[in-house]
Amino acid sequence: MKFIYYTNNTIYGLTLLGYLTIILGLYMQILLGVIQILFFLVLLFNYDKFSKNIKDHLSIYGTTILLYFIFILYMKNNIYPEYGILISILIPMTIGTYFTYIVSQLKQQVL
Repeated sequence: MKFIYYTNNTIYGLTLLGYLTIILGLYMQILLGVIQILFFLVLLFNYDKFSKNIKDHLSIYGTTILLYFIFILYMKNNIYPEYGILISILIPMTIGTYFTYIVSQLKQQVL
């Protein structure tokens, strides 16, 4: 769990730093998203070991990323450029921030 915590926080911090150049931040955000989804899948294998609070947070996170992917697939055919920043930066970073919160809560409870 320590590996997940430190790796997630490092990549999250590098993503925030990458937004100083915007383009690098977008690329780092893709990397952050992939890593967080992989860590989410790892955490699902250990789901039974967590408290109800962490289980609830993981369920909300899983539902949120599923809804976001469905939304992206829907928006692929209906392009609205005025929502581009919201769809490509703000929503994914909010989801990423929520996962970072879950991992920090997990670190406090497990470690």
